[in-house]
Amino acid sequence: MFRQLFLIGLICASVVLPAKANNFNPQDDASQQKIKLLSNRFRVDQAVDALVFIIERKPGSAPIILVRPDGSKLYATRAVEGVKWVDANAGDMIEIKQPMIGPWQIVGDILPSSEIRLATSLALKVNEFPSELFVGEVVKLTARIEFNNKLLALGRVDDLIKLQVFLRSTTDSSAPNFGAGTFTIGQYIDDGQGLDERRGDGVFTGRLDLDKPNGPYTLLVRGGNKVFEREYSQPLYLRPQPVKVDLISAAIDGQYALRFITNEQAVDMSQMALQVIVHHPDDTKEHLSVSNLAPTHLLRLENVQKPGRYKIDLEVFGTTLDGREFKYSIEQMKVKIDVPAAKEVKALKIEADKARKAKFKREQLLKRRKAAQQKADEEKSLIIIIVMVNVLVLLLGALLMWLFLRKKKPKVPKEDADGGKDDKKKDKKEDKKDKESKKKK
Repeated sequence: MFRQLFLIGLICASVVLPAKANNFNPQDDASQQKIKLLSNRFRVDQAVDALVFIIERKPGSAPIILVRPDGSKLYATRAVEGVKWVDANAGDMIEIKQPMIGPWQIVGDILPSSEIRLATSLALKVNEFPSELFVGEVVKLTARIEFNNKLLALGRVDDLIKLQVFLRSTTDSSAPNFGAGTFTIGQYIDDGQGLDERRGDGVFTGRLDLDKPNGPYTLLVRGGNKVFEREYSQPLYLRPQPVKVDLISAAIDGQYALRFITNEQAVDMSQMALQVIVHHPDDTKEHLSVSNLAPTHLLRLENVQKPGRYKIDLEVFGTTLDGREFKYSIEQMKVKIDVPAAKEVKALKIEADKARKAKFKREQLLKRRKAAQQKADEEKSLIIIIVMVNVLVLLLGALLMWLFLRKKKPKVPKEDADGGKDDKKKDKKEDKKDKESKKKK
């Protein structure tokens, strides 16, 4: 609301000024740049066509005073050609056409939220920067200085311009990084080294240190030298790292292990990978990798056993749920395994001997049990075979006996056979007599 009122006042004030003063509109100028007033000094170079100040002061304080490079002063109460000035209870808005080149100074109770807008042909362009990153994430960023919308290549004098990057923490007391302050997190360079591709081509490349407290920040990129200054700013939120790691001692059979816990709500688990490098005391390196990461994952460090100092480097590679790929390093871990004292060595030897003897006894006992079990199984199998053979023999004998008895017919004596015939004849005669007697009746 404060700035809107200033803009209205500035428009009204422009009505009484010459018409040519209205040709410049810093809000519409594509090459407009900003400078945050962290101090009360700034520099104007030859590429600046106009300045617009948006100054916020302590409520009730007097309007600011501008001190030009030649020492002359500009006041809110004094009209000067090419200067438009609107002041209120808590701030000033000033437009200056064709400002004097050189160092300027502001006198007044200004607040850090104040800024200067520049209309200039010399511009700082920062390539697209993610609005959210993970703490400690490694990112390659580029920026460029353009003059009249063309890349300003510096050739071998690339060190004439330095681009520094800052993080300013939020003023929200509920944010996790409240009061963290302002951090210098890196710089953009054009020397053809590191991530920078070619020296002096006008494209500055930066690798930033984002190992800072998580929370909301304002990212500031400042470029310039004693001749000119430019600044780029945008909001940036640092998220906690999605993979946390713990070093567990004597986790499995007395071995060290790494336990990884992953936030499934922040990353695509199917595209997660870990690279682990173990630096051994003899300066050798052991490379371990983990893919198909589970939400809770355990990695055994089987070779971290001998006395000495070990260092463990970890890198995390993955993709966020919205498809952005990322990479970051986890703080190096250190493990120290001390050389046992003489008494401890003797005790360990005794314990090792006991363990070896106990192991030998267990192995012998297992062998005897296995042999006894094998013998019992063999005897049982033999008994089963014998019983089955006997049963088969009995069944076969019974079958043969049945077949033999079935084929053989018993002989009938002749007398019994003739007697049988006579009896039948007698029976027939008696039946015939009975029938005749019945007819007579």
